Amino acid sequence: MLRSTVCFVLVMALFTILGSATVITEVTWDPDMHVIHITLDSWPGNWDGWQMYVNGQEIPMEGGLGRPVIRPDAPLSQPPTGLLIGTLPWVTGIDNVDFPCCGTIQFYIPGEGLTALFSYNLVHLGCTSASPVKCASGWTVHSGDLIIPENMTRTIADEKFFQKGNVYVRDHATLVIKDSEFMMARGDVPTVHVYFFVDPGAKLIIDNSKIYPPPPSLSEPGLICVMNHGDVEIRDSDTQIHYFDMSGSARFTMSGSRMVNPIGGLLQVTGGETHVTDFTIGALGLLVPAGAHLNVKNLHSGMHFDHFDVHQMLQEADYRLILDNTTLLKDDLAGEYKYGPYERGWIFFLDPDCHARISNCELRKVFIDVRNETAEFHDLKVGTPSSLTYRDIVLKDVTVMGEWPFTITDANVTIFDSNYLFLQPSGRSTVRLVRSHMVEFIPRDFFGTLICDHARWTEAGEIIGGVGYHSNANAFTIRGSLTISGLQENIQWKDAQVNREFEVHVTDHSGKPISGAEVRVKGSVYRTDQNGIARFSVLFDETNYASPTEVTLWKNGASVGHRDLDFFSASPIVIMVKGKGES
Repeated sequence: MLRSTVCFVLVMALFTILGSATVITEVTWDPDMHVIHITLDSWPGNWDGWQMYVNGQEIPMEGGLGRPVIRPDAPLSQPPTGLLIGTLPWVTGIDNVDFPCCGTIQFYIPGEGLTALFSYNLVHLGCTSASPVKCASGWTVHSGDLIIPENMTRTIADEKFFQKGNVYVRDHATLVIKDSEFMMARGDVPTVHVYFFVDPGAKLIIDNSKIYPPPPSLSEPGLICVMNHGDVEIRDSDTQIHYFDMSGSARFTMSGSRMVNPIGGLLQVTGGETHVTDFTIGALGLLVPAGAHLNVKNLHSGMHFDHFDVHQMLQEADYRLILDNTTLLKDDLAGEYKYGPYERGWIFFLDPDCHARISNCELRKVFIDVRNETAEFHDLKVGTPSSLTYRDIVLKDVTVMGEWPFTITDANVTIFDSNYLFLQPSGRSTVRLVRSHMVEFIPRDFFGTLICDHARWTEAGEIIGGVGYHSNANAFTIRGSLTISGLQENIQWKDAQVNREFEVHVTDHSGKPISGAEVRVKGSVYRTDQNGIARFSVLFDETNYASPTEVTLWKNGASVGHRDLDFFSASPIVIMVKGKGES
């Protein structure tokens, strides 16, 4: 018996030395299922006879009271991409299972031997179990804004650093992130985005490091952005930066790196000097400044540039951009990300005084900027060729894959029969949507009116005040027929007010309008007109936008109906009266 055991150990050791075909590439925590997911580089083609070793000890895989169950993450015919560690009934989480949230793991696979030892620690991702093994997080956690003061240098080296909040690198300060993992969450930041702000004269260096958001189980992950007004260098690093903004006289150099996340990775260039080499990005956004001429045809995503100088495309650009050996990913987002506020492929920012001709192109977004004038736009759709003429900007048969964005400043804009609109109104603008769909709404210092005529709003929005880099205040009105859906979990609201005007249509059971009915809301009384319609307003802010407001209906001194509403309720509201209250 001793000899056979020794032989088995020697055989497994030999397999370990020689290496195995299957490799554990990742061990992650699933916050919804409370299970551990092990990802393999390939499926070995068999499942019988596997053995698991955790912290050097064999762990049975078949389950039992308080024990883990390990199974493929998909039917063998698909094949699986890895394994799940849970318990019965399958698949139940490991909260009450003796399985450690940290340690080393490997598998013996018949015909291959032992996989390489993989070290994991899932405590910082929210992993909990009944294991007596105590796991230190291994992370340095900083909550609140990380500020590098003027003329100071801060180095984060050989470290796992978890930043909850924005990062500010002040004038003539330097932040170096070297040989580290830098995980970045929103913390108390009110916006969806969490930022590196690099001041003029400041410097940010990211060297051989990973920059990424945490999973939703840990905190509000946010989308990581860099606002560069100084000097940034990124070398040999894998970053999940959502967008990187170049403006003013900033400088940016990047080599041997990636800037991609599942829905982003935008290099947005409106100024400064940018030079990247051996680089992969998700999207490229270019400003066409006032007076500049742009004439492009047949542009598409999924391109590789051996050498690209922006002046080859845009001779009058007042900034520098050079891409060497750079890949722009294909705009092939699928499912819920196919259309909408995500960053892939080409994006253009068109100054209203530029001269642009864009035809037969596939773009992610084309920003139209309307200032201090009246304008109309028609039939702008995603996923299908659309055309637009505004001032000396002509788009012909342009297929927009993401959204149609408009920045609107002290202007009157009407948009007809369009979808996937991204609106950023400001000032005293009046924006009217007629039979149109808005997928993203971010007012910035907006004090005007959004008028809806059979409009829809889905997906995302930020209504924020008191944040200097975003908007100092918002106090505007929404009126008309509007349906809101899918927005409740994706709206950010802080220090801002919206006066939402509702219509109530009161009818009897046959649909006949009831006039003279009383609509009571928060102590005020409104009467329906001859068409059975009453109008009232509710002022919403961050404290009450998701809270119900009761609307009661009275006729001939009796209560004949009621309805609860909040900011997300559709207008008009139809209330059907039955019984003695009918007219």
